Amino acid sequence: MRFASVASTRRGTQNAAAEITRKLHGAFDPRDQEPDLILFFASPEHARHAERISTTLHDAWPEALILGTTAAGGFHPSVQPTARPSLVAVGACLPGVVMVPIRMDLEDFDEAPVCMELWQEVLEGAADPQLVVMLPDPFTTPVAEILDSLRILAPEVPVIGGQASGARRPGGHVLVMDDEIFRSGLVGVALAGDIRADVLVSQGCRPIGEVFTVTKAEGNIVLELSGAPAIDALHEMVAELPKDDRNLLQRGLMFGQAIEEPSEGFGRGDFLIRPVVAVDHKEGTISLAGNVEEGDLIRFHVWDDTLSDDLQLLLIPQLLDTPARGGLLFGSWPGRERQPGVSIRSICDALGYPVPMGGFLSTGEIGPIRGTNYLHTHTAALALIRPAQADERREEAGAPGADTRLN
Repeated sequence: MRFASVASTRRGTQNAAAEITRKLHGAFDPRDQEPDLILFFASPEHARHAERISTTLHDAWPEALILGTTAAGGFHPSVQPTARPSLVAVGACLPGVVMVPIRMDLEDFDEAPVCMELWQEVLEGAADPQLVVMLPDPFTTPVAEILDSLRILAPEVPVIGGQASGARRPGGHVLVMDDEIFRSGLVGVALAGDIRADVLVSQGCRPIGEVFTVTKAEGNIVLELSGAPAIDALHEMVAELPKDDRNLLQRGLMFGQAIEEPSEGFGRGDFLIRPVVAVDHKEGTISLAGNVEEGDLIRFHVWDDTLSDDLQLLLIPQLLDTPARGGLLFGSWPGRERQPGVSIRSICDALGYPVPMGGFLSTGEIGPIRGTNYLHTHTAALALIRPAQADERREEAGAPGADTRLN
């Protein structure tokens, strides 16, 4: 198993595509290695000519599965996330790995449950998948419902991904699978066989105030919290916060929806974090980026620039593991022009060795919390990938095995 991550900041799409192709050629030994999977993330300047990128890559490696998407910015050690234009690509040579391409579009979303038959076909082709990668268009794809369907069929399969970014209206994003171009739905791949993936999600938010019970709600609009009008409950909570927390509210207010009620208090990973999208003082309501139901437990959160620290804590168990061969990173943290959030360099520094990885600034990240896959916002989702056979060799040698890993 071998990964390579390359990038280009050339302005011409054809020149940028040629550069990443040349760099990928140099990263693999032509005698016995070729990329089986290539993912690329193109800034809008290049996405408009995505067919040139896919054609160049497909001509170089006609047997490889090629997936791509529009990206507001790419993640690579040599490129700033805000650099424009940019083109980032990750290539992977995956011996012993079964790959099943995933393509879902508008007509598939009319089903109920959503895309259940398509998931069944994917799981038949990739028995016991160890990782699913998804690149959805945010304007047209019901990601949460699609994840619900997969959870019914294969609840333990981790999913990593990022929603396309860089466009402001439907039809503005580009998705690529091999030599086909799409402007809706999603593309992805299921990976089975000799592969193992650890998927980590860092939320970078700190809880404030008390835990509320939703006592009245309509869809994503909260009318009452713990029996009081929602806006009154929020004002009362804010009035009791220390000054530092009130200052952090200026960056944006988040809400955490409890995944399940723990037996001994709430801790890290107990809430699914989403932004508060509107506060209606006249109606006394709070609108959330996600539906809630009466009886749900929620706690408000603030963004406190601990995303990188949080991820580094999650990476500590990885130090006991065999070195990762490659990785994927997706994120949409706030204030990204002033605060870099998470960088590939910081991840490699925490691990103590370089890992070829790439990704992009997304409009939403896909990853598991407590073993269940969710669509997140303002988070960092990281997948570290290794061959599964390394576990068997470690166990034979008496080294710590998979049971020592967190997540």
